[in-house]
Order: sequence, then structure tokens, then C-alpha cells
Amino acid sequence: MSAALLVCAAARAVPCAAQVEATLDAAASVVRYDGYLTSGAVSLTPSVAWQSSRAALGARGSLLVFESGNTSVQGLLTGSAFSRPVGRLRVEAAAEAGASAYAGFARFAHALARVRVHVLGVRRGVWVGPLAGHVSRGDGARAAWGASAGWWARGSAGVLGVTGTRVSVGDTAYSDVELRVRWRRGAFDLEGSAGARVASSGGGTGAYGDVSAAVRLADWLALVVAGGNYPSDPVRGSIPGRFATAGVRLTPQPSPRAVAVRQVVVLGVPNVVRDPARLERAQVAVEQVGGLAVLVVRVNGARRVEVMGDFTDWQPIALAATGAGRYQYALALPSGVHRFNLRVDGGPWGVPLGAGIAADEFGGGVGMLVVP
Repeated sequence: MSAALLVCAAARAVPCAAQVEATLDAAASVVRYDGYLTSGAVSLTPSVAWQSSRAALGARGSLLVFESGNTSVQGLLTGSAFSRPVGRLRVEAAAEAGASAYAGFARFAHALARVRVHVLGVRRGVWVGPLAGHVSRGDGARAAWGASAGWWARGSAGVLGVTGTRVSVGDTAYSDVELRVRWRRGAFDLEGSAGARVASSGGGTGAYGDVSAAVRLADWLALVVAGGNYPSDPVRGSIPGRFATAGVRLTPQPSPRAVAVRQVVVLGVPNVVRDPARLERAQVAVEQVGGLAVLVVRVNGARRVEVMGDFTDWQPIALAATGAGRYQYALALPSGVHRFNLRVDGGPWGVPLGAGIAADEFGGGVGMLVVP
């Protein structure tokens, strides 16, 4: 919790607040581990994430019950914190710890720490850094170490990323090169990856990939299908396999009094709209909520309303739905003039009614809002 306290101390201008989001996936799967027969399984995967503007914590579990009656249980804890930007540089410190058990006899545990240096651009960026930790298996404990690097680019509807990782665990060493794409439009969310394991000593080689698709039927319910194959993971103790799964994802909705903004955590600065559209169906205002000045958007029939501006470090943030077509940015806005843009249901970024349009430093325009 020390990272959270540091973030609170840094946020002097506004109350310290963060958001918590939880999901529960329930699915039926077909799994085939290399060297074993195909097996059916049912799975439950709960997860919870806490995040603020500069730190995040997460917990995730997974329970698979196979048709043989055997079970597989996994758990993972993650945390990360980011420095303030220094020019185009930003430093990230992260850690994870996890454990797994299969059928009561195969047990694994690991703990890893990472440091990454990010170089950020308007629509793309690169990062590089080392990793080190400890891996515990049935035949003893081993040190793990390595390095990774990556590149990402963002468009209006998605993100593309490439990563390369070299890891050594005891006498096993391997390199993975992976491409990952995420595309989101309205209620649809599509994510896929393709990778290859090369330069391996004891970790296997070959290509792998997966794809998952989700469609949101309501704010709290989505249908999810996924499939693909994956290589062995000497750090987390998994063997290679193939899978196909279909199920539902439940997302409990927070109380309107809770701080319920959901942030898209992708480092960098989204592309500022050069010629912002006027969003005629949306209207924005600054209202007093509990004695604090907050941004409120009113738009009927919307599934998702997002804002990005100088008060979000130009990171897209989904507003909390509080009912009757009302959406709220749950953090207090400091007094002054603020620049921002708005998006409804994954459409173009624009300026809603109630805000003016002014020139920005990129030669385009953004919405302007005055907070008394």
C-alpha cells in the first residue's frame, strides 16, 4: 500500500481517489496439453484491480475442473508504479508473485521484479528494462533473470504492440518475440497475439498465438469466446497446450457514490483531435457534487462515454454512469481553464455542447471548460 500513499501525497490539488474494478469469468473449455488427451473443463476466473493515476494493484485467480475430476488452481498478484514524466521519459517499477497447483501434487511458485524505462511519443513509444526473481518447483528453487523490450502504437480504435523477452531459469533459457493487437469499437472488443519462441535451451521452440472476442450486452455482462495455443512457461510452471473456451464475463457495477472511473492503462499521450467534431447529442457541464466541482456529461442511449484532457494526462477515461443518461468524472477538477475531448460509444473524439473550441499547440482544436 505504500505506492498508493505516495500517489495520494502527490495529488495535492484534488482528493486522493482511485478506482476498483472486479470481474468474474465463467466458461466451458476444451483443453489439450501437449502429450495428453483432449479434456473438457469448466472454469471460474475472478479478478480485481485497483488503480490510480500513477500506480496499480491487481489480483487474479483461476480454477479449472476437468472431466476427470482433477483440478488446476492458479493465483497471481501484480503491482506497478510510474514516475512522473521527465521530458519524454517515464520509469516503471513492477512486481508479481504467483502460485499454481495441479491435482494436488504439482506445485509451483514465483516472484519477479521489473524495471522499465519508457520513451513516449504522441501516438507511439518504446520501452526496455531488466527482470529478476525466484522460481520454486517440486525439484527445488532457481533464480530467474532476463530482459525485455517493446514498441507500441495507438490508433483511433486500438493498440498495436511488439515485445521481445529473454529469460533464464536455472539451466533453461529462451527468447519470445510477440505481436499483440487490441481493437475496440462500441460494444465489441477483439484482442489477439502471435508469437514465436526462438534461441531456446530446454524451453521448446515454435509458433503460438491466441484470439479472444467479447461483446458487451450490458454494462455488467459480456459474452466471451477465445482460442489458441501457448508455449511452456518455466517461470509460472505451465506446459504447452491448446484451448478453446466460451463463457460470460460479469462486471459488478459500483455504487454511484464510489469513485468509479475506469482508466485505459496504455502509456503515452493519445492523439489530440486536430479538427474536433461537435458532438450534438452530448452536453457537458461542471456541477457541484458533495462540495466538489466535477465534470458531468448528459447523453441518452450511450453505452460508454470517455473523456481525455489535461486533467487526465491525456489518457482516455471512461466516465461512471450514474443513471438517466448522466455520466460523471469522479475526481474533482481544479479551478481554472481545462482542455479536453469527449468520445461516445467508441466514435470520433469531439467537443460536446456546453464547451467552446480553441486552438491547441498541435495546430488543431480541443474543447475548453472553465472551472470556477
